[in-house]
Order: sequence, then structure tokens, then C-alpha cells
Amino acid sequence: MAMVTSDRITLLNDVKPFKSTWKVEVKVLHSWTQRSNYPGGDSLQFILADKTVSGVKIHCTCKRLFLARVKKLQVGQWRFIENVSVTPAAGKYRPTSHAYKLTIISNSNVTNSSLKNDDEFLSLTTFPEIMNGSLDSNVLIDVIGQAIDIGDMQVVPVQGKETKKLKLTLTDTE
Repeated sequence: MAMVTSDRITLLNDVKPFKSTWKVEVKVLHSWTQRSNYPGGDSLQFILADKTVSGVKIHCTCKRLFLARVKKLQVGQWRFIENVSVTPAAGKYRPTSHAYKLTIISNSNVTNSSLKNDDEFLSLTTFPEIMNGSLDSNVLIDVIGQAIDIGDMQVVPVQGKETKKLKLTLTDTE
């Protein structure tokens, strides 16, 4: 049985690495499988948001070993997650700007939440913000535009694997 934390719910901006007994209430915005060349190295990745007005977003990862613990984490659903590791977020192509990321561990627990909020929690970036170079190029952004000048699908090698690449140009819809 997983260790149970208190009933106190922590907002995502307040989670810190000094403990793993946090309890957060989050909406699953997106999920994907991260493939790895290492045996058993595949993992499931999530973007989670809390109920604050701005919908603070955080990256969460779960190694294959603990997938049974996250079967309730489905896109569009609100859940409580207890007992997670909190580590600094680093590297290129970070999916959120949050300083930390969550990792599902052996005693993590996911339970249902009764919260209802259909917000998509998009934080749209304007084209002038993109063009002026003020954004952190290591953090992915939300942007909406009209796709023009769409190239052909290419197959390119990435870390020894063939990967599909599509190059396109977005234009501002304003």
C-alpha cells in the first residue's frame, strides 16, 4: 500500500525537491511515450496543470516499471497525485517553464478528483514575442498560426534511429 500524505493539497508552484510526500490536484493536459535505446528505458510523460487561474503547468515522468501506478492519469481528467519525486527541470526542449519536474516513484498514488474544469490551459505566445528573441529557447511554447509553405515528410537520423520530420512555416492569423 502506498504511503499516504496529509489531506493538504499543494499548488504546483509550491512543490520543492526537499521531500516526496507532496499531494497535488492536477489535470492531465497531454501525454506521450518517450522511447529509449536502453532496455526498459521507455517512459510515459505528462503535462499537468493545477487549478490556479493561470493553470501552472509541470512536466511529470513515469518509468515503465511504475506504469501501473499511473493508469488513472488520462488526458482531460483531474486527479490527485501523492508521493512523487521533485527534481530540477533541465535540458533542451523542456515541455514547461516550471523550475521542477515530477517523477512517479514506487510509492506514488493516483486517485480520482471531483474537480470539473474544462479549461485547456493554453498559454499562447504571440508572434512578436517569438520574433523578438526574448523567449527561452529551451522551453516549448504554445502557439497558434496558419500553416503555409508545408514541406515534404522527410526521414532523418536522430540518435541512430530514423525519425520523421516535417518542415513548415506558420504565419500570424491576426
